[in-house]
Amino acid sequence: MKYIILILSVILFLSCKSLNNQKQIEYKIYKIEKLNSYYLIYCEKDGEKYKIVSKEANDKKVKTCKKIKIGESYNLKLVNYPDYSKNENPLTGFSPLVNCFTFDSNTNICKEPGVNGLYTAKNLTGLYYIK
Repeated sequence: MKYIILILSVILFLSCKSLNNQKQIEYKIYKIEKLNSYYLIYCEKDGEKYKIVSKEANDKKVKTCKKIKIGESYNLKLVNYPDYSKNENPLTGFSPLVNCFTFDSNTNICKEPGVNGLYTAKNLTGLYYIK
């Protein structure tokens, strides 16, 4: 009985350790633009390009976080924009015909050819990366 508990403990320990060693998804930043109070952050992963929209940060707590830089890579948690995943209506979905979105009364942001859609990132506020 002691051996079974010992073996199960070792297996559990090794399986938890392998979960922690999984490779993180890194996106390399190659361009940053500003449009009104929004940042357009262009990044690349595995040869695919992505456009992220991030609202300018005014919170002083966020500004103590790491500011992203061109040429650096980050483990970004991207979310399609607009995010219909929380919508309970099964008829609502992403329309490939819609290319531009209104973020506020002065800001329209469009998808671009050669870039995979439009995204937001759960762990970006303005240009600040939140781990």
